[in-house]
Amino acid sequence: MKSRSASALFAYIFAWATSAKKFSPALPQHETNGNSSWGSLDCQRFPDFLTSNPLPGGFPWGNRTGPHNDPYHHVPHTGVTRYYDFVISRQFLSPDGYKKNSIVVNGQFPGPAIEANWGDWIVVRVHNNITGPAEGTGIHWHGITQKDSPWYDGVPGISQCPIAPGSSFTYRFQADVYGTSWWHSHFSAQYTAGVFGPLIIYGPKHEPYDIDVGPILLGDYYHREYFDVLEDAAAATEDFNVYVPWSDNNLINGKNNYNCSMAPENATCVSNAGLAQFRFTPGKTHRLRLMNIGAAALLHFSIDGHRMKVIAHDFEPVVPYESDFITLGAAQRTDVLVTADANPKETYWIRSTITLNCSVTHNPNAFAVLSYEGNNDIQVPQSQINPAAAAADNKTFLCRNDELSKTVPFFPKPVKEADTTLTIEVDLLTNGTGHHVWIMNNRTQRANYHRPLLFEATQENFGFPDEWNVYDFGTNKTVRIVLNTIYQSAHPMHLHGHNFQVLAEGPGKWDGKTIINPHNPTRRDTHMQRRYGHLVIQFEADNPGAWSYHCHIAWHASMGLNIAILEGGDELRRKYAYGPHARIPHIMQETCVDWERWSRNNTVLQIDAGI
Repeated sequence: MKSRSASALFAYIFAWATSAKKFSPALPQHETNGNSSWGSLDCQRFPDFLTSNPLPGGFPWGNRTGPHNDPYHHVPHTGVTRYYDFVISRQFLSPDGYKKNSIVVNGQFPGPAIEANWGDWIVVRVHNNITGPAEGTGIHWHGITQKDSPWYDGVPGISQCPIAPGSSFTYRFQADVYGTSWWHSHFSAQYTAGVFGPLIIYGPKHEPYDIDVGPILLGDYYHREYFDVLEDAAAATEDFNVYVPWSDNNLINGKNNYNCSMAPENATCVSNAGLAQFRFTPGKTHRLRLMNIGAAALLHFSIDGHRMKVIAHDFEPVVPYESDFITLGAAQRTDVLVTADANPKETYWIRSTITLNCSVTHNPNAFAVLSYEGNNDIQVPQSQINPAAAAADNKTFLCRNDELSKTVPFFPKPVKEADTTLTIEVDLLTNGTGHHVWIMNNRTQRANYHRPLLFEATQENFGFPDEWNVYDFGTNKTVRIVLNTIYQSAHPMHLHGHNFQVLAEGPGKWDGKTIINPHNPTRRDTHMQRRYGHLVIQFEADNPGAWSYHCHIAWHASMGLNIAILEGGDELRRKYAYGPHARIPHIMQETCVDWERWSRNNTVLQIDAGI
């Protein structure tokens, strides 16, 4: 589904790339990315681990080797706490040359990296300084299981009240898994305005490499305010081009060029804003931490002239396999190893391409420049896309991840018999006012910012409104969810508080029997459900809390494609209920009081599900 504007922009970028010789961006770093060094050659390389820890056996996590370093079992206790301070505010930036009012953290786009060692504690003080207009916020730590700290999951209406404008909130949680992830706002679709950044937790290596290049943040980009895009997504119209929002661009580490002839007449826009740059050391093997931090688009990532070895999906190490391109749905991560074995005197395109069979955009192509150390005369690359990556971009695509038979977890875990199975049908319909909503088993979700589900559950309130879309699995320990979608859209489905086994995915409805690799199926915390297809997942209900299971396309989640899972209700009430011995921190109540006070005196425009 390639628009004329997408063709025009690609033609512009191709003409620039083939006519220019010297790589020379038109805008300085502070205008495109604020205080951030992402995308520049000044960006830091990342260590094997942070050394400001005790190092028993030479590592922060001690002698955790071989089968004893599964990231989801027996978390080490390092005795170290890492402190971060986040200030969220609005700021005008031009990541692709188009100047817009963004919402950023510490003046950085993308936001700052959180780093910790496996087993450390992380404390983040968040200050909500969003004004003009003011709005609430809440930060989710994607993929962190939050064992014994479910109130810090960061989802307004589920685990907390929003952080009111002018207020602060402190999150405290353990780095209980290791690998690559990200943090982001979970207040409406706010993260798409810029409230996100990488989350790196260092842990044992399962495959050798020399250099950690660090996060490569990939994602679609919208020039309009996210609130306006949301209004279109839910609009009372049958015009596909309105209720399915089109992105304006596609970024790598917060950068790409844009053809300003496509911008509105009154826009401030510079066409050659600048591309992200990366350096390899000749002969060395580099770890790249890929993450799709976008609102909606399914992406293909590749590097001209180089192959990649996949070593992890989300927080789950996998048996390594090679690939010419990587597929990433929104919120998914893939760690790859790349050996710098090409001509060190040349430069190469790094490519992130929005798959036009699965997503809509005015520019599918994001580029970055790869050069080798020792080459100080960086020219615009003349390299060609890898044939397999080019074929993948151009063929009819099923909007799914790699074959389940290909993605084998490094630490085996066989499928158990399920104690309970929930079957959910997903569809898009128009409600009584003619607006579009996503439904799961004929219900669309809407959070109540004043009554977080987690708090209600600890108070033995069981009469949850239908619009909260709550499923209580009681004492069942092994839960299977069968998701069937009867609409033409694919969905990257994310489960909070867990990773899960992916038992099956495919066209149509599940046959109730097929399980791919039952002795050790794929595991991750976010997985693609193909259009008109099924997805079957299974997880252990061993983490008392209130957890969202939702589509990570921002516009779909905002339109209700979410269920809330209540887990271990009796244990929740026993361990965490309010009272003199309660374990829920007082700051949770204080945050709700602050939100109640602010919302009494200000209009809260919750036009969506709220998450």
